[in-house]
Amino acid sequence: MVEPVNCKMAPYMKLRSIIACTFLLLFFMQSVPLNAQVITDDSYSFDFRGEELHEVLQAIAREAEIDMVYDPKLVEGISIYKRIDQQSVPSLLGTILSGTSLDFVILSTGTIVIVEKVNESPAYGSYFGKVVGSQSGRPLPGATVMLADASGGTSTNSNGSFALNKLVTGSYSIIFSYVGYEPVYKTIIIRPGQRLREKVALKPEPIDFTPIVVTDHKPQMINSNGKHVVDPAGQWSPPGRMQDAIRSLTLFQGVQYGLPLTDLHLQGGQPGEHRIRLDGVPVYNPHSFGQMFSAFSPYALSSVELHKAGFGVEEGSQIAGLIDLSHDIGGVKDERIMVQGDPLSLNLRGDYRIDGNDSENSSSLDVMGAARFNYWDLFKEPNLQQTLREWDDLDPLITNLLIDSNADASLYEPQEHTSEVKFHDLHLASRYKINEYNILSSSFYVGSNLVSTDLLRQAPTAETSPRYLYARDKYHWNNVMGQLSYTQLVSSRLDLHTQLSYSANRLRHRYLIGTSNNSFLPNLDSNPDNVLAAFSQAGARNLVPNQRNDNRIQHLIFRTDGTYSFNPPFSITAGAQLDYVESRVDLSDLFYLATFTDQQSMLYSTYLNGNWMPGKLWKITAGTRLTYSGSTQRLYSEPRVSIQLDRPDAAIGYWSMRISGGLYRQFINQYQITNPGPTSLVPSFKIWSHAGTDKVPEAWHLGGSLHMEPAEYTKINVEWFYKWQPTAYIVSYDNLLQGSDIARNGFSAFAESTEKNTYGIGIRLNQTLSNDDLKFMLGYDYSVARISMASQFGKELPAPWNQPHRIQLRTLWRASSSFSAVLKWVSVYGRSWGFRQSYYNYLLYQGAGQFDGYTFKSPEDDRLSPFHQLDVSFIYRPSLSVVDLELRADLINLLDRRNTLDWSLQPNQSGGYDIKKRTMPGLNPSLSIRIAL
Repeated sequence: MVEPVNCKMAPYMKLRSIIACTFLLLFFMQSVPLNAQVITDDSYSFDFRGEELHEVLQAIAREAEIDMVYDPKLVEGISIYKRIDQQSVPSLLGTILSGTSLDFVILSTGTIVIVEKVNESPAYGSYFGKVVGSQSGRPLPGATVMLADASGGTSTNSNGSFALNKLVTGSYSIIFSYVGYEPVYKTIIIRPGQRLREKVALKPEPIDFTPIVVTDHKPQMINSNGKHVVDPAGQWSPPGRMQDAIRSLTLFQGVQYGLPLTDLHLQGGQPGEHRIRLDGVPVYNPHSFGQMFSAFSPYALSSVELHKAGFGVEEGSQIAGLIDLSHDIGGVKDERIMVQGDPLSLNLRGDYRIDGNDSENSSSLDVMGAARFNYWDLFKEPNLQQTLREWDDLDPLITNLLIDSNADASLYEPQEHTSEVKFHDLHLASRYKINEYNILSSSFYVGSNLVSTDLLRQAPTAETSPRYLYARDKYHWNNVMGQLSYTQLVSSRLDLHTQLSYSANRLRHRYLIGTSNNSFLPNLDSNPDNVLAAFSQAGARNLVPNQRNDNRIQHLIFRTDGTYSFNPPFSITAGAQLDYVESRVDLSDLFYLATFTDQQSMLYSTYLNGNWMPGKLWKITAGTRLTYSGSTQRLYSEPRVSIQLDRPDAAIGYWSMRISGGLYRQFINQYQITNPGPTSLVPSFKIWSHAGTDKVPEAWHLGGSLHMEPAEYTKINVEWFYKWQPTAYIVSYDNLLQGSDIARNGFSAFAESTEKNTYGIGIRLNQTLSNDDLKFMLGYDYSVARISMASQFGKELPAPWNQPHRIQLRTLWRASSSFSAVLKWVSVYGRSWGFRQSYYNYLLYQGAGQFDGYTFKSPEDDRLSPFHQLDVSFIYRPSLSVVDLELRADLINLLDRRNTLDWSLQPNQSGGYDIKKRTMPGLNPSLSIRIAL
C-alpha cells in the first residue's frame, strides 16, 4: 500500500496537475484492474444503501466493464446512499462523488482515475465520547483532551463527555490527562464525514496523600520531560479510607479546618459562605458531633472537587466557593461486601452489578449502599468521653447571670456527668447505563446525629445555697438528600444533563439550667430525664423552663445543562435552574429575644459560558450568570472570566498559570449564632435564611495559581486570592439582645449588613523519592480576613475564624507492598479571639465591666498560643486471595500536646478572676479493621 499523492495545485495549473497526478497515480498507487473497454453512452441504474465507496466503484466498473484506478486510502470511510436511474458512466460517477473531496478523470485509454478535487475545501469529521476512571468507571469532569500538534483541544464537561468537531480528515495524536490519573496517548484517523465515538479510561496514579481532589486549575498538558514510574503490580493503592472527606481538604491551599468544634472556612470566608454539595445537591449540615466529624460515611464517597476564588458561572452563586462530593459507584465487576470497625463507629458497604454484554450499546446497572452508625450505648470511647467531660464545664460567670439565685455558681462542685453521642447515615446510589452515552443515575442520603450532655453539681454542705445545680445541653441534626439525573450525549456536538433534586436539614437545640433542694434526686447515669423530673417536683426552685431553638430548610432544584462544541478550540456551555426554598427560624427567649421567621421563595437562574482553547498554550473562559430572585423581585448578573497559560517545555520545566475573577452573589445564607449556655458543648449553631435582604450579599474575586514541575518527581503549587465583599451579612447581637423595637419575625431580628476583605497566599511542595516509595508534602498558608463590626465593637477586626499562619507536613512511606506509614504535622500561629464566643457576643452586653477589668472589647489582643499536632498512622494490607483485609493504627496527637481551644474566667480566692484554658484532647490511639469480600 502506498501513501496517497497530494494533487492540490493553483487554479491556473489545473490541466497540468491532472496529467501529472494521473501519471503519478499510475506509477505509484495500487490499482484495481478491471476489464478494459471504451466508455460508451450506455445508461445504468443502481441503488446504493450505505455501501462503502470502494464497493460502489467496483460495482460500477464491473457493470460498465471499464478500467478504474484509485488509491484505496482515498476512498476509506466513505459510505454512499444514492439511487441512480439510467445515467451514463460519467454522469453517475459525478453523482456518486458529489459531496466528497474526490473527482475523476478519463484517460485517453478509457481508464478512469479517481483523484482528489483540485482546490476543494478539506473534508471534516468529528471525534467525541467520554473519559472515565478505569477502576471506578465514573466520569471524569474537567479532564483535558488536547491535540498533540497544538491545534486545539477541549475539556470534558460535568458528565465526562468531550467533543472535537470540525476536524480536517487525517491522522491525529491526542493526549487525555486528569489530576490523579496517568495520561493516555491515542492516535485516531478521521475520515470525511466520520463521527468517531470512543470511551477513554484513565488509570489512577500511584498512591498519594488523599483521595483525588480536583480544583478549577487543571493543567492542560503533562510534563513532557517527566515519566513517572508506575507500580507494575497495581497494588500501590491509597493508605486506608477517606477518613473524613471534609477534613482531608486541609491539605489544599485556602482551606481552614481541623481544629475541634470549628467550622470549615474557604479562603477566609465565613461559615456558610461556601456550599457543600453531594452529587450536585446542597447538604446544609455536613458535620457530625459538633463539627468534629464528617456527616458522611467515609466509604460512600469517591472524589472531592474544590471551586475556590474565580470559579465559573456554571457552578452557581456562592460567595466563598463550593465543595463537590461524589458518591463512589461503578467499576465493580461483581458483588462486594465490606465491613470496617473502629472504637467509635461501624461502617458497612455493599456493591452489586448487573452487566450486559461487552458491546458499547449494552446496558448495565450498578448499585452501591453504605451505612455508618456508632454504638455509644454499648461502648463509650474513653478518650472522647473524657474530652466531653472536660469541655462540658460550668461557666460561673454566665450561670450567675442566668439563674435567679443568690448562690455563687463557682462554689458548686462536680458530682455527676453523662454524655450521649449518636450518629448514623445511609447512602444509596445507582447508575443505569442505557448505553455508553445515555445514563440514568440516582442517589439518596439520610443522616442523623445527636449530642447531649447532662451535668449535676452539688453545693458544699455549709452553704445556704440550693443544694443541686443541673444543666442539659442537647443538639439533634437531620439531613435528607435525594436526586435523579439523566445524561445524554445527543450528538457529536451536543451533550445534555438534567437533574431533579431535594434536600432538607433540621436542627433542634434545647438548653436548660436550674437549682433544687430535692434530696431524692436519682442517679444521673441511670436516666437524666428522671433528674429533670425530680427538679420539677416539690422543693425545686429556680428551674429555667428551657431554651429551644429550631431551624429548618428545604430546597427543591430542577436544572438542565448543555455543552455544544463548534470545533476543537471552542465550545459553549449553557444552563437553566429553578430553585424553590423554604426556611424557618424559631429562637426562644432564654438567651436572646424571641425570633420567628417563616419564608418561601423562588429563584430563576440561567448562564452562558464560552470556552476557547487557542492551541495548547492558552485556555480562556468567559461567561455570565443571571438570577431572578422572587423575594427581592430583581434580576442580578454575575460576569466571570478566567485565563490559563501552559508551558510544557519551558527552561524551568513544565508550568501552568491561571488567573480568574468576577462578581459573585449569594441568595441562601447561613448565620452562626453563639450558644451562650454556661455548659454549652457546641459553641454555636447554624440557622439558614434566604429572604428579606434589601441587598443580596456580593463579592468580587481575583485569584491566581501557578503549577510547576521543575523536575520529574517535583511539583510546586502556588495560589493567591483577594476577595472584596462590599455587601456581607453577620449575626447582629445588638438586635438579638437589645433590639426589642425590631420586628422579631424578619431578617433584621438576627442579622445586619457589613463589609469584609480577605486575601492570602498558599504554597505546596510535593516531592517523590525512592521510586515512588517515599513521598512528602510541605505547605504554608498565610491569610488575612478583616470584617467591619462597627455596631458591636466600633471598629474593623480580624475575623474570629481566621488562622493567619498554617504550616503542614505530610510524609508517606511505602515500606513494602503491604505496609505503609503516614506522618502528619500541623502548626497554626496567630489565632486571636481567645475567649469563648459567648464572652464576646453575650457577656459583652450582659456583664461587661463586672469581671475585674475584663471587658471583651478587644478580641484582636486575646491571642491564643500556637497549635501543634503530630499524627502517625500505620496501614497493613496483606495480600490474601479470599478477602481484602486492612489493619490501621492511628496515633492522634502523638506528642500528647494539650493545645488550647479557648479561655474562660474563673473566680479566685482574692476576689478576682483567673484565665482557665479549655484544652484539646491529648494522645488518642485508635485501631480499625476493614474486611472486604
